[in-house]
Amino acid sequence: MEIRLECLLKNREHCNLLFSWRQDPEAKSMSLHQYKNSDEFWPKFLLRYFLLKDLPSLFLSVDGTRVAFVGFEPQADVRKSALISIVVAQESRGKGIGTEVLNVVSEFATQQGYEALYAEIKPENKASRRIFEKAGYHLQRSTKKTVDTREIALDLFVKELRPHKAVNRVFIIAEAGSNWRLGSAERDLKMAKTLVECAKEAGCDAIKFQTYRAKTVYAPDAGKSDYLSDSGFVEDIHAIFEDLSMPYEMIGKIAALCKEVGIEFMSSAFSKQDFLAIDPYVKRHKIASYEISHIRLLELAAKSKKPLILSTGASTPDDIAFAISYFQSMGGGDLTLLQCSAQYPASPKAMNLRTIAWMKSHYGVDCGLSDHSQDPFCAPIAAAALGATVIEKHFTIDRRLIGPDHAFAIEPDELKILVGHIRTVEAMLGSGIKEIAPEEEELFCFARRRIQALKAIQKGERFVEDENVAILRPGKQKPGVHPKFMDELSGKSATRPLKPGEGLQPTDWT
Repeated sequence: MEIRLECLLKNREHCNLLFSWRQDPEAKSMSLHQYKNSDEFWPKFLLRYFLLKDLPSLFLSVDGTRVAFVGFEPQADVRKSALISIVVAQESRGKGIGTEVLNVVSEFATQQGYEALYAEIKPENKASRRIFEKAGYHLQRSTKKTVDTREIALDLFVKELRPHKAVNRVFIIAEAGSNWRLGSAERDLKMAKTLVECAKEAGCDAIKFQTYRAKTVYAPDAGKSDYLSDSGFVEDIHAIFEDLSMPYEMIGKIAALCKEVGIEFMSSAFSKQDFLAIDPYVKRHKIASYEISHIRLLELAAKSKKPLILSTGASTPDDIAFAISYFQSMGGGDLTLLQCSAQYPASPKAMNLRTIAWMKSHYGVDCGLSDHSQDPFCAPIAAAALGATVIEKHFTIDRRLIGPDHAFAIEPDELKILVGHIRTVEAMLGSGIKEIAPEEEELFCFARRRIQALKAIQKGERFVEDENVAILRPGKQKPGVHPKFMDELSGKSATRPLKPGEGLQPTDWT
């Protein structure tokens, strides 16, 4: 069966055809909205089905004959999502067309960058339920929805167009960097232990170190770094890296300390040898920004079958696309990208936090932030609000210590406050679906404007706005109908007596 797509147009022909399909008894009984004629349907047609510019509503044809309509409307969700509705022409029902149509439009929506499609189905609509389930939809929850004046029970179905991992908790990494280095093996290990304990006390999920050797990072005679020289570190880059290189035998000791304290140990590798030294001790790997093109590290990370966190500082979209493609081609799976600004410290204008949402949508993977800014809280909190799943922040026990990573790091008390703020943001983010929360129910009933009687109204008395009825907050009175019905009921007669303050119901006027 070859199905062709035709964009819905803002014309009467398309409006009238859709209205006629909706009006046959079977379709009408299962529709949420009821319309008396095509003239009444016309303004709703223009309003409902043309809201998504990148996902137009469609007629679908087989052999030149229109067999179905699919409408798309906005759906509140943290993902790029839409609410889908389908009407199959009466003569085409019972032929498997509905499921095939849903499969075709799912591919279309995926191509447009959508991550999920939702459908609202009445519980008694068994036929639609079967069609959607065959097309890969599953029941997310049962709910109720007020349509016009009616409260309708609905089942909300969803189809994931891209693999989706629900994020209930941001993974927070305390980045120790080179801040463990004090000058002797004994003092270095003692400092590392202090950093581990501080990260745990702050509530972080992991603490990360770095493992490298100068000769496997920089080319011979690489010279001096301007940014380090400006910070007072004027030695050749090889000398600096050699001084800050973590001995391989220290990795296991720090990992053991982390296990004892109860925090996850991590370390970034900068060469094949570094990776092999780290791998036995970590649950996941981290590759730094400047290693994004290091195919050997990407290959090793992929073959380890462990999750990979990949920073993207000073990277182009093509750099990122290559790294993802190479990692996946080597068998890699779980991947998180980190927005990162390759500046130490990073200035506010260099942070570009909106990239988090863009990378998530563009590459279809989880995204987070590696933060080098000096402000203790702003960037990580904003990143959490933007949907970051991982946040990495440099920390030290004292910014006054000597070393390239101390000056822009935050201190233990700030780290603890930051973790608390991120956990609060997580609680505030919610489901991403706009609905009346249980916490709002009391004031929704008490204070939401409705049409209420201003005084006692006798049966047969005509309704006059601001004379005997008004748009008011009901308080403890029974809530009336939505204010949108005021023009309809004005001048109509009451079908029963009403008490002062009582809310008008749909059957109260004629």
